[in-house]
Amino acid sequence: MAFLSIKKLIEEKRDQSYFFGPVEEKIIKKVEEKLELTFPEDYREFLKEYGCGNIGPIEIFGLGPNIESVPNVEWMIRHLRKTRSLPNYLIPIENLGDGFYAALTSVNSSDQGVMAGVVLQWNSRMNDPRRIASSFADYLQERVSIM
Repeated sequence: MAFLSIKKLIEEKRDQSYFFGPVEEKIIKKVEEKLELTFPEDYREFLKEYGCGNIGPIEIFGLGPNIESVPNVEWMIRHLRKTRSLPNYLIPIENLGDGFYAALTSVNSSDQGVMAGVVLQWNSRMNDPRRIASSFADYLQERVSIM
């Protein structure tokens, strides 16, 4: 159900959207294995259908042809883990500016005592990231609605 709301939202903004998808399931699984995390279902469906890209000025990290820079989520996770101590259970999905990121919690984040599948505002200087959406679909809906 959540993915259907994402599809509808992107369809409504089709003239302002640019994506690099689709991405095969086997590629998604390979990335999850390398990063030692599991993507929440609504984000996984987004990756399968759209990969990564933009809705207007909103750049959503995901999987696509360029694996060595933004908006590739695998590269971004490795980069932020190395340079900013990104916790292993977070998946950055958008750069919010000034060092802040919208970060989705992975399915295995419950091992860290964090609810899985929610979106947090994260910064390497913050000890306690702030919850900003209950799911990837809700986050995308909220971000696009203010365009």
